[in-house]
Amino acid sequence: MEKIKLLPLKEQEYMRRLFAGCTEEIRNHMFVMEAEEGKNFIKAGDKCRNIFIILKGRAKGIDMQVQEKIYIFKEFGPGRILGEFECLSGIPEYSITIRAVTPCTFWVIPSAMYLRWMRRDGNAMFLRTQKLLYELTYQTRDDRKYLLLNSYDRLILYFMERYEKTAEKERAAIADSRDEIASAIGTCVKTVNRNVRKLQEQDRLTLQGGRIFISEVQYHAMKAYTQEKLF
Repeated sequence: MEKIKLLPLKEQEYMRRLFAGCTEEIRNHMFVMEAEEGKNFIKAGDKCRNIFIILKGRAKGIDMQVQEKIYIFKEFGPGRILGEFECLSGIPEYSITIRAVTPCTFWVIPSAMYLRWMRRDGNAMFLRTQKLLYELTYQTRDDRKYLLLNSYDRLILYFMERYEKTAEKERAAIADSRDEIASAIGTCVKTVNRNVRKLQEQDRLTLQGGRIFISEVQYHAMKAYTQEKLF
Protein backbone atom coordinates (compact mmCIF):
# COMPACT_ATOMS: atom_id res chain seq x y z
CA MET A 1 0.00 0.00 0.00
CA GLU A 2 3.03 2.30 -0.10
CA LYS A 3 2.05 3.34 -3.64
CA ILE A 4 -0.93 5.18 -2.17
CA LYS A 5 1.41 8.14 -1.68
CA LEU A 6 1.39 8.65 -5.46
CA LEU A 7 -2.22 9.84 -5.21
CA PRO A 8 -3.33 13.42 -4.45
CA LEU A 9 -4.04 13.89 -0.71
CA LYS A 10 -7.83 13.84 -1.13
CA GLU A 11 -7.67 10.55 -3.02
CA GLN A 12 -5.22 9.09 -0.49
CA GLU A 13 -7.79 9.67 2.25
CA TYR A 14 -10.55 8.07 0.19
CA MET A 15 -8.45 5.00 -0.63
CA ARG A 16 -7.52 4.51 3.03
CA ARG A 17 -11.22 4.51 3.89
CA LEU A 18 -11.98 2.16 1.02
CA PHE A 19 -9.26 -0.34 1.92
CA ALA A 20 -9.82 -0.17 5.69
CA GLY A 21 -11.66 -3.51 5.74
CA CYS A 22 -9.80 -5.15 2.87
CA THR A 23 -8.48 -8.60 3.82
CA GLU A 24 -4.91 -9.84 3.40
CA GLU A 25 -6.20 -12.29 0.81
CA ILE A 26 -7.31 -9.42 -1.42
CA ARG A 27 -4.16 -7.38 -0.76
CA ASN A 28 -2.00 -10.36 -1.69
CA HIS A 29 -3.69 -10.62 -5.08
CA MET A 30 -3.14 -6.93 -5.89
CA PHE A 31 -0.17 -5.92 -7.96
CA VAL A 32 1.31 -2.76 -9.46
CA MET A 33 1.37 -2.27 -13.22
CA GLU A 34 2.93 0.40 -15.43
CA ALA A 35 1.59 1.47 -18.83
CA GLU A 36 3.53 3.62 -21.25
CA GLU A 37 1.96 6.57 -23.02
CA GLY A 38 -0.32 5.44 -25.86
CA LYS A 39 -0.86 1.90 -24.55
CA ASN A 40 -4.40 0.48 -24.58
CA PHE A 41 -4.41 -1.32 -21.23
CA ILE A 42 -8.15 -2.03 -21.44
CA LYS A 43 -9.63 -3.09 -24.78
CA ALA A 44 -13.32 -3.10 -25.60
CA GLY A 45 -14.57 -6.66 -26.05
CA ASP A 46 -11.82 -8.29 -23.96
CA LYS A 47 -12.84 -10.31 -20.93
CA CYS A 48 -13.19 -8.17 -17.82
CA ARG A 49 -10.48 -9.94 -15.82
CA ASN A 50 -8.95 -7.03 -13.89
CA ILE A 51 -9.89 -3.82 -12.13
CA PHE A 52 -7.44 -0.90 -12.56
CA ILE A 53 -6.98 1.88 -10.00
CA ILE A 54 -5.02 4.81 -11.41
CA LEU A 55 -2.30 5.88 -8.98
CA LYS A 56 -0.40 8.19 -11.28
CA GLY A 57 -0.95 9.54 -14.79
CA ARG A 58 -3.95 10.13 -17.01
CA ALA A 59 -5.96 7.87 -19.32
CA LYS A 60 -8.77 8.39 -21.80
CA GLY A 61 -11.73 6.38 -22.96
CA ILE A 62 -11.97 5.86 -26.70
CA ASP A 63 -14.51 4.22 -28.95
CA MET A 64 -13.99 2.91 -32.49
CA GLN A 65 -16.88 3.86 -34.74
CA VAL A 66 -17.67 3.42 -38.42
CA GLN A 67 -14.77 3.75 -40.85
CA GLU A 68 -12.45 3.09 -37.91
CA LYS A 69 -12.80 6.68 -36.70
CA ILE A 70 -11.74 7.06 -33.07
CA TYR A 71 -13.91 9.08 -30.70
CA ILE A 72 -12.51 10.27 -27.37
CA PHE A 73 -15.22 10.79 -24.79
CA LYS A 74 -13.77 10.74 -21.29
CA GLU A 75 -10.53 11.32 -19.44
CA PHE A 76 -9.55 9.72 -16.15
CA GLY A 77 -7.00 10.74 -13.51
CA PRO A 78 -5.48 9.48 -10.25
CA GLY A 79 -7.90 7.66 -7.98
CA ARG A 80 -10.23 6.57 -10.76
CA ILE A 81 -11.25 2.89 -10.72
CA LEU A 82 -11.63 1.38 -14.21
CA GLY A 83 -13.36 -1.84 -15.20
CA GLU A 84 -15.44 -1.68 -12.04
CA PHE A 85 -18.75 -0.88 -13.70
CA GLU A 86 -18.62 -3.98 -15.89
CA CYS A 87 -17.49 -6.12 -12.96
CA LEU A 88 -20.28 -5.02 -10.59
CA SER A 89 -22.89 -5.10 -13.37
CA GLY A 90 -22.05 -8.66 -14.37
CA ILE A 91 -21.00 -7.57 -17.87
CA PRO A 92 -18.38 -10.12 -19.00
CA GLU A 93 -16.42 -7.87 -21.41
CA TYR A 94 -15.00 -4.37 -21.14
CA SER A 95 -17.36 -1.93 -22.85
CA ILE A 96 -14.78 0.68 -23.90
CA THR A 97 -11.09 0.90 -24.68
CA ILE A 98 -8.91 2.85 -22.22
CA ARG A 99 -5.61 4.34 -23.39
CA ALA A 100 -2.81 5.86 -21.32
CA VAL A 101 -2.47 9.56 -22.17
CA THR A 102 0.71 9.79 -20.08
CA PRO A 103 2.85 7.07 -18.48
CA CYS A 104 0.55 5.51 -15.86
CA THR A 105 0.91 3.51 -12.68
CA PHE A 106 -1.98 1.31 -11.48
CA TRP A 107 -3.04 -1.01 -8.76
CA VAL A 108 -4.53 -4.04 -10.47
CA ILE A 109 -7.02 -6.35 -8.73
CA PRO A 110 -8.38 -9.50 -10.40
CA SER A 111 -12.11 -9.00 -11.01
CA ALA A 112 -13.07 -12.16 -9.13
CA MET A 113 -11.16 -10.96 -6.06
CA TYR A 114 -12.67 -7.50 -6.34
CA LEU A 115 -16.19 -8.97 -6.33
CA ARG A 116 -15.34 -11.15 -3.34
CA TRP A 117 -14.09 -8.07 -1.49
CA MET A 118 -17.23 -6.03 -2.28
CA ARG A 119 -19.52 -8.88 -1.19
CA ARG A 120 -17.75 -9.20 2.17
CA ASP A 121 -16.99 -5.55 2.94
CA GLY A 122 -20.17 -3.51 3.43
CA ASN A 123 -18.30 -0.26 4.01
CA ALA A 124 -16.29 -0.59 0.80
CA MET A 125 -19.41 -1.49 -1.18
CA PHE A 126 -21.26 1.53 0.24
CA LEU A 127 -18.38 3.88 -0.66
CA ARG A 128 -18.19 2.58 -4.22
CA THR A 129 -21.98 2.63 -4.72
CA GLN A 130 -22.11 6.20 -3.43
CA LYS A 131 -19.27 7.26 -5.75
CA LEU A 132 -20.73 5.57 -8.83
CA LEU A 133 -24.20 7.04 -8.28
CA TYR A 134 -22.69 10.50 -7.76
CA GLU A 135 -20.74 10.25 -11.02
CA LEU A 136 -23.73 8.93 -12.97
CA THR A 137 -26.02 11.67 -11.61
CA TYR A 138 -23.69 14.51 -12.57
CA GLN A 139 -22.74 12.92 -15.87
CA THR A 140 -26.41 12.70 -16.86
CA ARG A 141 -26.99 16.32 -15.86
CA ASP A 142 -23.91 17.56 -17.71
CA ASP A 143 -24.77 15.48 -20.79
CA ARG A 144 -28.18 17.15 -21.00
CA LYS A 145 -26.58 20.59 -20.87
CA TYR A 146 -23.89 19.63 -23.33
CA LEU A 147 -26.38 18.50 -25.97
CA LEU A 148 -27.79 22.03 -26.13
CA LEU A 149 -24.44 23.75 -26.69
CA ASN A 150 -23.12 24.84 -30.08
CA SER A 151 -19.67 23.81 -31.33
CA TYR A 152 -18.04 27.10 -30.20
CA ASP A 153 -19.21 26.67 -26.60
CA ARG A 154 -18.24 23.00 -26.56
CA LEU A 155 -14.76 23.94 -27.73
CA ILE A 156 -14.39 26.50 -24.94
CA LEU A 157 -15.36 23.89 -22.34
CA TYR A 158 -12.91 21.46 -23.91
CA PHE A 159 -10.03 23.95 -23.76
CA MET A 160 -10.89 24.89 -20.18
CA GLU A 161 -10.73 21.25 -19.14
CA ARG A 162 -7.41 20.76 -20.93
CA TYR A 163 -5.99 23.84 -19.22
CA GLU A 164 -7.11 22.63 -15.79
CA LYS A 165 -5.47 19.26 -16.32
CA THR A 166 -2.26 20.16 -18.13
CA ALA A 167 -1.29 23.75 -17.33
CA GLU A 168 2.26 24.35 -16.10
CA LYS A 169 3.62 27.73 -15.05
CA GLU A 170 0.30 29.41 -15.85
CA ARG A 171 0.23 28.13 -19.44
CA ALA A 172 -1.16 25.08 -21.22
CA ALA A 173 -0.04 23.67 -24.55
CA ILE A 174 -2.86 21.73 -26.23
CA ALA A 175 -1.21 18.56 -27.51
CA ASP A 176 -4.35 17.05 -29.06
CA SER A 177 -4.66 17.11 -32.85
CA ARG A 178 -7.52 18.97 -34.51
CA ASP A 179 -9.02 15.61 -35.46
CA GLU A 180 -8.93 14.46 -31.82
CA ILE A 181 -10.52 17.71 -30.69
CA ALA A 182 -13.25 17.39 -33.31
CA SER A 183 -13.99 13.83 -32.19
CA ALA A 184 -14.08 14.84 -28.54
CA ILE A 185 -16.64 17.62 -29.00
CA GLY A 186 -18.68 15.94 -31.73
CA THR A 187 -17.97 18.14 -34.74
CA CYS A 188 -15.71 18.29 -37.80
CA VAL A 189 -12.13 19.56 -38.17
CA LYS A 190 -13.27 22.45 -40.39
CA THR A 191 -15.56 23.73 -37.63
CA VAL A 192 -12.82 23.32 -35.01
CA ASN A 193 -10.40 25.36 -37.13
CA ARG A 194 -12.98 28.10 -37.66
CA ASN A 195 -13.69 28.36 -33.94
CA VAL A 196 -10.00 28.25 -33.04
CA ARG A 197 -9.44 31.27 -35.29
CA LYS A 198 -12.40 33.01 -33.66
CA LEU A 199 -10.99 32.36 -30.18
CA GLN A 200 -7.62 33.68 -31.31
CA GLU A 201 -9.25 36.88 -32.58
CA GLN A 202 -10.95 37.23 -29.19
CA ASP A 203 -7.59 36.71 -27.44
CA ARG A 204 -8.88 33.60 -25.66
CA LEU A 205 -6.03 31.46 -26.99
CA THR A 206 -2.73 31.88 -28.82
CA LEU A 207 -1.56 30.15 -32.01
CA GLN A 208 2.18 29.62 -32.45
CA GLY A 209 3.38 27.59 -35.41
CA GLY A 210 -0.04 25.98 -35.65
CA ARG A 211 0.00 24.90 -32.00
CA ILE A 212 -2.60 26.08 -29.51
CA PHE A 213 -1.55 27.68 -26.22
CA ILE A 214 -3.75 28.99 -23.42
CA SER A 215 -2.47 31.35 -20.74
CA GLU A 216 -3.97 31.75 -17.28
CA VAL A 217 -5.50 35.09 -18.32
CA GLN A 218 -7.06 33.48 -21.39
CA TYR A 219 -8.37 30.58 -19.30
CA HIS A 220 -10.08 32.99 -16.91
CA ALA A 221 -11.56 34.87 -19.87
CA MET A 222 -13.11 31.60 -21.08
CA LYS A 223 -14.31 30.78 -17.58
CA ALA A 224 -15.97 34.19 -17.22
CA TYR A 225 -17.72 33.63 -20.55
CA THR A 226 -19.10 30.24 -19.50
CA GLN A 227 -20.30 31.55 -16.14
CA GLU A 228 -22.13 34.43 -17.82
CA LYS A 229 -23.47 32.73 -20.94
CA LEU A 230 -23.76 29.01 -20.27
CA PHE A 231 -24.51 28.14 -16.65
